[in-house]
Amino acid sequence: MQTLARPGISPGFHYRLRKYIQKKHGSINAFCRAVGIKYPAQMTPYLTGKCAPGKKMIARLETDGADIQWLLSGEVPHRTSTVLGETLMLSRYRMDIDTLFRKFRLHVQTFSDLYKPCVDAYAVLDHNKSIVDLSGSLENYLGYPGDTLSGKNLKNIMHPEDYSVVQKALEKETRTEAIITFKSRFRNHDGSYINAEWSLAMHTKPMSDLPEYAMIVKSSGS
Repeated sequence: MQTLARPGISPGFHYRLRKYIQKKHGSINAFCRAVGIKYPAQMTPYLTGKCAPGKKMIARLETDGADIQWLLSGEVPHRTSTVLGETLMLSRYRMDIDTLFRKFRLHVQTFSDLYKPCVDAYAVLDHNKSIVDLSGSLENYLGYPGDTLSGKNLKNIMHPEDYSVVQKALEKETRTEAIITFKSRFRNHDGSYINAEWSLAMHTKPMSDLPEYAMIVKSSGS
């Protein structure tokens, strides 16, 4: 551990480090588990800007896949094609999910007599279980104004007891590709709850080892 008065480290290192950790791991604790740091409090000097990383911490960050040049200097290497490639792959992935949902909805409408009840809403969640992509169907389903659920965490629209069950189930799930079904209470915009049966399809996000979830919801009478 060294002071920030070190050549090659520009101001704002601790902000960039925190941004990297939150984006890839979601929390400091998760980062520490991934890189073998026993006590998360050891990260405090780095994240508050009091100290710069030494060789051991840099080696951990490199092994974790961090862009060391950007973390230390704030400079982004010239790799436009790679960034565009990642963006294109992610866009294609989201497009595939949206196409799948639209095909499913069309199939349900076509064979409505055979498939009841149909799906009422769908969304895509990131590794933190925050809503990152939705068609407006989830907002309509729960009575929220347009575009108000984007970025909201799943726990904000579920009964706390039910969200705890979901969290435990996902923590126990070891498969990278899995579909899990739940019966839970979702909170409407007016504060009341609605019973729903819903499923999460787990996927690995393109160009990353982080999970992402496709979510479909339908009302349940129970």
